[in-house]
Amino acid sequence: MPRQSAFEVPERGGNRYVRHTGLAAPYMYDNVSTDVPSPPAEATGLDRLGMRGESDLAFANVRYNADGTEKQDFVFNQEPYRRASIMIVGLNYGTGSSRSGAITRPLAAWGVKAYIGQSFGPIFVTNALAYGVVTVQLPRATVDRIAAWVRANPGVEMTVDLERLVVEMPGQQPIPFEYNSRFRNKLLNGLDDMEEMEPHFAASAAKRAEDERLRPWVYVRRTR
Repeated sequence: MPRQSAFEVPERGGNRYVRHTGLAAPYMYDNVSTDVPSPPAEATGLDRLGMRGESDLAFANVRYNADGTEKQDFVFNQEPYRRASIMIVGLNYGTGSSRSGAITRPLAAWGVKAYIGQSFGPIFVTNALAYGVVTVQLPRATVDRIAAWVRANPGVEMTVDLERLVVEMPGQQPIPFEYNSRFRNKLLNGLDDMEEMEPHFAASAAKRAEDERLRPWVYVRRTR
């Protein structure tokens, strides 16, 4: 019963994010390893059912039973969360290994473009940045309040706006958040690493030339 992905996963790097509006799904667990959203394919046992794609394997071990049927207690298997593209998570989400599938598989399965949580694993944040996905860090009490609003308002969309640095929910005051200014610039402008560095090349070359003039002995290459 392989499922065809409804969402295209972009190439890594240079992806843009300004704002995203969509339904949210509360997944309020702490210390969720990247192995949960992106389990090793061989560990799921689903390959024998022909389920091998990015979309199939997102959260596979908590999403499916051994026969490939859905587990009803998994949030994305419940209405209205089947169409959710924002995840509300807890403390230290995305800890553990560096596997980028923790970003790309939920992106392929449900188009998850934003995470709101108390904190995130640092490599998870880096991978999110590369694929144009935003990670919003807020105090736990605020995250809990957002999750409660999501549960109380099924089918109502919310917005994560990186340009204005706010989370917006209908009927609520906008919730401001802080974001790494360099990461924000990369996402708003869709810059890859080289494009981010390019404006600094001339200044860097001038700085090196000046240093070489003042300390020529540092740049002497010794030969044997």
